[in-house]
Amino acid sequence: MSSPGKRDWVNQLFRFGLVGVLNTLIDFSVFTLLIVLSVHYVVAQPVAYLAGTANSYYMNRAFTFSARSRGEKGSEPTAPIGDWARKLRFLLWNLVMLGASIGLMALATEAAGFHEMVSKVLVTGVIVVLNFVGSKLWVFAEAPAVSKEH
Repeated sequence: MSSPGKRDWVNQLFRFGLVGVLNTLIDFSVFTLLIVLSVHYVVAQPVAYLAGTANSYYMNRAFTFSARSRGEKGSEPTAPIGDWARKLRFLLWNLVMLGASIGLMALATEAAGFHEMVSKVLVTGVIVVLNFVGSKLWVFAEAPAVSKEH
């Protein structure tokens, strides 16, 4: 029998995966278009990544990590922390993930000699795992309840 906490992680991972498929389609479409237009991967990667990221924030906030997706009644997706703080964390985390993806793309393409599209697929797999963990534990983490007892 699985614990509620473990089920929460599994359900959120599944939802994150669904949102990620859409984000990845957006990302890969933009990346492919830019590569076909002879844009260097160092420029194509951030443009494509940011296109998927815009969708990611709203879908993950509302669908993946919201209180409603965990079965909590009457909770808004942005409660109990301010939406501005979550957006800032999301921005910071995705800048870290973007930097990691560009670095890994350069490593796979330049050092390992993979084609840009092969590098993109390999790097995307690594970034998805890192992004879920960071999103779950930091970006969309619920603030602990504040006790009124002193």
